[in-house]
Amino acid sequence: MCTINNETTIMPSDRESHHSSPTSTLFTRQVSCSIAAMFSLVFTLSIYLSMKQMPLVFYQTHNISFENVQLARTLEPPREPLCSPAQRIVFLKTHKTAGTSIGTILQRYGYTRNLSFAIPAKNTPVFDCCRYFKRSDVFMYKEQKSELGGDGGETNTFDMLTNHAVYLRPEMDAIVPDALYITSVRDPVDQFESAFVYFDIANQAEIAKVKNPIATFFTNPQHYKQKISYGGRQVQNGQLYDLGLSTEHFLDPFYVKYKIRQLDNEFDLVFVKEYFDESLILMKKLFCWGIDDILYIPKRIANFRFNISENLRETIRKWNHADVLLYEHFNRTLWRKIEEYGAEFWQELDAFRRRIVDVTSLCEAGSQIIKDNVHHMNIIRLGNKTNFCRNLLRMDGEYTALIRKRMQVKEWKNTQRNTSISDLNSKQQTEKGNLNSTKSKLSTNNSPISDTMNGKRITRVRKKIFKKIVKKIKKPVTKAVRKP
Repeated sequence: MCTINNETTIMPSDRESHHSSPTSTLFTRQVSCSIAAMFSLVFTLSIYLSMKQMPLVFYQTHNISFENVQLARTLEPPREPLCSPAQRIVFLKTHKTAGTSIGTILQRYGYTRNLSFAIPAKNTPVFDCCRYFKRSDVFMYKEQKSELGGDGGETNTFDMLTNHAVYLRPEMDAIVPDALYITSVRDPVDQFESAFVYFDIANQAEIAKVKNPIATFFTNPQHYKQKISYGGRQVQNGQLYDLGLSTEHFLDPFYVKYKIRQLDNEFDLVFVKEYFDESLILMKKLFCWGIDDILYIPKRIANFRFNISENLRETIRKWNHADVLLYEHFNRTLWRKIEEYGAEFWQELDAFRRRIVDVTSLCEAGSQIIKDNVHHMNIIRLGNKTNFCRNLLRMDGEYTALIRKRMQVKEWKNTQRNTSISDLNSKQQTEKGNLNSTKSKLSTNNSPISDTMNGKRITRVRKKIFKKIVKKIKKPVTKAVRKP
């Protein structure tokens, strides 16, 4: 359709009705419509092209790759449903399996959010590692007595448990109910070597001066094991021992496999130390935390290793056969969880590692490395003294001390407040008692004068009345006498 100079529109169906018009006029009108349509098409196309180029010009101006932005949009994962951050957590900390790094991440999260912790009652950062965990081992543990006497009442509960303890689920559930459970495992050969160094097994077994103490230890392991007092339970299958398997069942395949299946059912996530960052990404999703909540700075760098041959490595694996089965099972479990996570797992992992590099370079500026000759470790002392970096560097022992102090201050404040309330209630009760006593005395004034206090009061009143009567009687008599 085309309208020119407000004249009648010419439609294809109307051509027959316009045969009376001159041919030249009809041709002129058709040419004009075609030219107008062409200009309209060119104008529309130019506007479209200019708008299409605007994003590209913007990204080029700001040094942003337009192709990468388009690719990121196509790869953007679907939004997950909203979730609530986990705040009830039990971390079963096993020895020499990156437990300190995991524990400090959890303690930093809880401490900065004023969550409560179940920490050891004794002034140490570890619970008793020679027996199963008991709720009575917890600092400021209180259990109300039942009406029938004895235990059985309600207990005070906590938000987190992160210190070393031997796993016993019922006792831990009583302290931290409805919690998510996590722990960590490590290649048994590397874990044994780390524990051997940390607990100074060579000196305890009196083989420190030999060339290779570990090789010497395995010449007669049962003999040397008896000489070890500190950390002796970490010499053989230490990981499964921390997770609750009794030492008498180490060599029983049925008990070992049953325990591993039990742990698989009871734990929500098991870290693998060799894939620490991957495990953290899984934990972040499980807890519904942010990427900054799982940041860490490596705190310890081992500076002493033994020369372990393949034959010696195989000997260590046989000695720790139960731990080998544990490690292999949860290593497979970890990779199954990563596969179920999806393709976005690797994107999150790359972003997390870049964040770690940035934070480490920021916080390690001016840092010092201090040698720990006792445990054969290097400890990093940061030069950046900001709270952000200091919180990242703090060890679990330091966090435990801060948590203990905060709990003591809170308990003292509660005691003071309760004492003030108790004193106020006592004062109110005393005043109420005095008021009731006064009312009782007033109500008994008409009774026979048998009570001493009532008798004294009535006697005073009578004396006052008698004096007034005497004055009235004597006054006119005195005036009459004095008249002349």
